[in-house]
Amino acid sequence: MRTSTLLPLVLFMTPLLACSEDAPTRPEDGTVELWDACVWDGQEIRALCQPELACAANGICVPRCETVVECPYFDGFVSECSRNSDAMVCRVRCDSDIGCPETDGVPLKCVHTFCVRDP
Repeated sequence: MRTSTLLPLVLFMTPLLACSEDAPTRPEDGTVELWDACVWDGQEIRALCQPELACAANGICVPRCETVVECPYFDGFVSECSRNSDAMVCRVRCDSDIGCPETDGVPLKCVHTFCVRDP
């Protein structure tokens, strides 16, 4: 193949190849919803969660609470309101089969009796 033919082909293909390498973008602060991950680039970022939520030690945005009655109820699971660094938050305990509830957010797994984000 001649160089004069190859150069236009390379110039044509370069933008197509560059478009397929889109990197994910960091969510804006205050936009991550209930049960979704508040982890970016391997770090928990508390500011990512919506204002009424807290980024729990398990890497998900959870409801803030003062008592357990403010926590969501999952059939077959026990919730509790406990301190997580700077806030009282809702936490869900694993069931007797070491299972966790289904949420509309990230998958959860059982670690040390509590349901946490499954990375």
